[in-house]
Amino acid sequence: MTGYGRAEKAARSVGVEAEVRSVNGRHLSVRCRMPSEWMRLEPRVESLVRRSVGRGAVDVVVRLRFASETRKPQIDEVVLEVYQRALDRMGGGDASNLLRLPGVITVGDPSVSARTVERVVRGALEDALADLVASREAEGVRLSAAIRRELDALRRHLGVVTRRLPKALAQQQAALRRRLEALLDGAPVDTHDPTLMRELAALADRIDVTEEVDRLASHVEAFGRSLEQKGPVGRELDFLLQEMGREVNTLGAKAVDADISERVVRLKGCVERLREQVANIE
Repeated sequence: MTGYGRAEKAARSVGVEAEVRSVNGRHLSVRCRMPSEWMRLEPRVESLVRRSVGRGAVDVVVRLRFASETRKPQIDEVVLEVYQRALDRMGGGDASNLLRLPGVITVGDPSVSARTVERVVRGALEDALADLVASREAEGVRLSAAIRRELDALRRHLGVVTRRLPKALAQQQAALRRRLEALLDGAPVDTHDPTLMRELAALADRIDVTEEVDRLASHVEAFGRSLEQKGPVGRELDFLLQEMGREVNTLGAKAVDADISERVVRLKGCVERLREQVANIE
């Protein structure tokens, strides 16, 4: 589900601007951009995002600014030592190149503690995520209306199929009897012939779509109930649409009635449009 949130926070001599964007995705993935010297906060940023968002691709941008003009570059000797040991294990080299690696040189404000920066980042991100959730909820209301319209259309087409089904089955059975009589040329049907009875049963099963219609109706009702639930339902709706699509395809393959076949085409269209909309739901 798409959404956007932005917020700013400031404390002492540090200010933070946080932006959060989300787009559709089957699973949750979080990408974070912030100054390299503060990338150690990325796990905490991702944890905050996961508390608010359950599905989609989320991009987080965190910008920091310091009011002090006396900031000086600082060398993190612990990080530098780790890089130096790794370089020695690989056979050595120009140690000056290690200064270019992430985390070795940072530009910070000695008057601002890391705890203060983390607190301000957290506050800005929480406000931005609140905006994001609000925008996603607003989109969810619009999506819900569109999904319900498609679901109502699907129910109408399925209702036509259900009402048409008894007459279509009677016509198919009558046609089957006529073909069987023509093939036997007046001879009586040997009901004790297991091969003939098995073939007739298989043929009757191939033209009877009652089970497919019943299962499709069950999935449609389950889909409607899921829409009423609170919390993330996107994966559940995805599964139900897969099952609905499977039943519609089987219905189309087995049905030999022209009216039912026409409705199957419309049912497929409804299922596909629902699938597109559900891809936007968390």
